[in-house]
Amino acid sequence: MLNVLQVSGLSHSYGKRRWWNRTETHSPVLEDISIDLEKGCCLGLLGSSGAGKSTLGKIILGLQRPSKGQVLFEGCNLYSTNRGMPKSVRRDLQVVFQDCYSAVNPMMTAAQIIGEPLRNYESLSLAEMHRRIGELLEQVGLRVEDGAKRPEQFSGGQLQRVNIARAIALKPKLIVLDESISSLDMVHQVRILDLLTELKEKHGLSYLFITHDIQAAMSICDRIAIMEQGRVVYNSDDPESVFLSDHPAVKQLVSAILPNHPSDLTYRDN
Repeated sequence: MLNVLQVSGLSHSYGKRRWWNRTETHSPVLEDISIDLEKGCCLGLLGSSGAGKSTLGKIILGLQRPSKGQVLFEGCNLYSTNRGMPKSVRRDLQVVFQDCYSAVNPMMTAAQIIGEPLRNYESLSLAEMHRRIGELLEQVGLRVEDGAKRPEQFSGGQLQRVNIARAIALKPKLIVLDESISSLDMVHQVRILDLLTELKEKHGLSYLFITHDIQAAMSICDRIAIMEQGRVVYNSDDPESVFLSDHPAVKQLVSAILPNHPSDLTYRDN
């Protein structure tokens, strides 16, 4: 199976800072990262706060040039020149962010939000635009008439569906899901994960699922990579194998999984 994304030997630091008569060198944020993502698969990128997940996500999205290494998207080296990301890559590489409200223009309707990438990349008649937006709303479990609503009229889970509809509008090759469910309550998290799984299977989408929640990752991911202090310390195509790992970073994430019922908790006397 072909790779939609290949990251090789990636390292990054934020340079040096001068303090009076001395120079302070920052520790690397990323060190020698190499991961790949096959077409039609979901790779979970996990780690605690400060592990480097967000920086790696920004580099993959073309928002932060790495200090070293390369990022190949569909065989295209994103940082081979200084001219920025090619338009074709921007079309095929979409993102859904954690904060669904700050990711949209509050003055726009849901239909305008979803239609924005279609207006930027396709020449559609007004009737065709309305039809496509209506289809996208229905694909994410909303009604066509919801297109007239503004962001403040949606719940967090509903607005994240609008963001997902915008992300799939151009039928991209890869969607980066950057903590895309962490701000939602448990019920909406489950519903969004079910929706993402359904869309992935229907459209053959590839996902990079960035999260600190190993339980969420295991419900949607085909593979899991775990980061600690800027390095990938665990990489497996069997998500269930995390329970067998002795690595401290992996065990820390596993220990954060909540029991299904309070009675499942094990109490110990101090």
